[in-house]
Amino acid sequence: MAGTASDDEITRTSADPAAAAERPWALLVAVDGRVITHALTTRVPITIGRSSRCDVVIEHGSVSRHHTTLDPLARTITDAGSRNGTRVRGELVSPGEVAPVEPGEPIEVGDVSLTLHGPTGALGARPIDTGSCATEHRPLEVRLVEECARSARNGAPFTYARLHVAPPRTAVAREVLVESLRTSDVLSEPVPGQFQLLLPDLGDERALPVTRRLVQRLEAAGVAADAGIAVYPTDGITAVQLAARGAERLHGRGRAAAAMDPVRTLASQVAAGDVSVLFTGETGVGKELFAEQLHRLSPRRRRPFIKLNCAAIPETLLESELFGHARGAFTGAEQARAGLIEAADGGTLFLDEIGELALRLQATLLRVLEERLVRPVGATAARPIDVRFVYATNRSLPQEIEAGRFRQDLYYRISGVAIAIPPLRERRGELDHLAWSFAALARGRAGRAAATFTDEAMAAIRAHDWPGNVRELRNAVERAVLLAGDGAITARHLGLAVPAEGRAPGLEAPPPAPPPLAPAPTAAPAAEPAGRDTLPGHRLHDAIAALERARIVDALERCGGNQTRAARMLGVARNTLIARMEKFGLRRPQKD
Repeated sequence: MAGTASDDEITRTSADPAAAAERPWALLVAVDGRVITHALTTRVPITIGRSSRCDVVIEHGSVSRHHTTLDPLARTITDAGSRNGTRVRGELVSPGEVAPVEPGEPIEVGDVSLTLHGPTGALGARPIDTGSCATEHRPLEVRLVEECARSARNGAPFTYARLHVAPPRTAVAREVLVESLRTSDVLSEPVPGQFQLLLPDLGDERALPVTRRLVQRLEAAGVAADAGIAVYPTDGITAVQLAARGAERLHGRGRAAAAMDPVRTLASQVAAGDVSVLFTGETGVGKELFAEQLHRLSPRRRRPFIKLNCAAIPETLLESELFGHARGAFTGAEQARAGLIEAADGGTLFLDEIGELALRLQATLLRVLEERLVRPVGATAARPIDVRFVYATNRSLPQEIEAGRFRQDLYYRISGVAIAIPPLRERRGELDHLAWSFAALARGRAGRAAATFTDEAMAAIRAHDWPGNVRELRNAVERAVLLAGDGAITARHLGLAVPAEGRAPGLEAPPPAPPPLAPAPTAAPAAEPAGRDTLPGHRLHDAIAALERARIVDALERCGGNQTRAARMLGVARNTLIARMEKFGLRRPQKD
């Protein structure tokens, strides 16, 4: 028996144990954008594969004839020596290995996603529920990372939701949610009354109705709830993006947060077509993430998304990397090799730092874009391509054209739609949400208690201009998590000075309360006043060394790790820069 999941399957209409016992176990199979429910017989174990002799037949090229064996009673799965492997919670199961699996946990069979779905109580009780949905023992932010990776492979959407209720009604709310969710759903409650939900295979069209139904059921039980949702890939493709977006919608948006709305809307509108898109903006604003999100929203999402940083590869190698080469085209070319353009056939090729492309290669790329043909280096025949091109640059290409470093005809060809991503200092309404999300994810990975920020730390975050944008914020928060240990994060841990008035310049009103992915900030010792003692160490030598190291790190960040450009920016020789990097223990980027 097979069929697609209906809205009624997302939230159950009855919590009657007798009715639940009559429902069979089921296996939800997400394949090629569809979710198929296979009712499982009482006979165990259950074979899964492409062969018609299997109990559950999955006709997909990545699935072996007999791929794996599932035993719902024992809660185990065994890989049968499949070609493309079986993964549970993202971990590869060795052939013949018996791996534990729980209802609601992600199972990957080749490129197909499976979720075991059992009747209430049928597979045993869980710590705070009756078996109706999976309750998360790990931080949900870590589980969210796994779900993003799974969806990137199979193209299936999912929804992240946050529901906040008043503490006196927390127990009632928990009971209602446990009885309303599927076994494939994940429920987390890091703080009493602050629920986080992961709803697999739930896309844009159904996310809002399902969330409204949950809120209505809570209201019917006398529980008032606020909700905020984020859908993959429409609202983001990373755990931090989704967590921050869900928190933003839960707490309401300030005026500054609306700066990204036109960007998100335009990216969604152009995703369905094949027009070339050029993302512009400062280093670290998220151009690469927007490029990948555009691909995930497009009809090409099941085909490759390939990235190339034009500044990271020497010109002599970039031509072969991009266009490929024929056998014997140059010394060392012992066999023919397809370039990245051909490798992205049917999908999307993202060329980052397009402004760094040499003029000679710009001419070759322009010919490829005009003819939709690519000719490998040393080859005599050209090959047709079906590739969507997306570009990004932190340079002003019109200025590069005036300086003679970029072709005007190529600029017009690549900027079919130009999308400028504003810097983080113009998106101050996002700072609280992003900082809390980065901290929660970093703490979750380390297996530590939930993150907290002191009031001074949040004021410092809002006041800082963040010239390195989101990348700088992420690095600062992740470093602060390590320095703070299990305590609250202070401004000193972040390496920031506390503003005199405790608020960011340019804000007409204090920003909304931080979206607590953890308990509200607790009192902590105030950070040291800004001044000469805020630098590491008190000796002049130490202060100068700290400043020099910070300048080098900043230059490398701005130049994408390119040491030649960073040395030029700092006004020193490249060998000098490398020597200073070795002195300060800065790791040199490795070539691919």
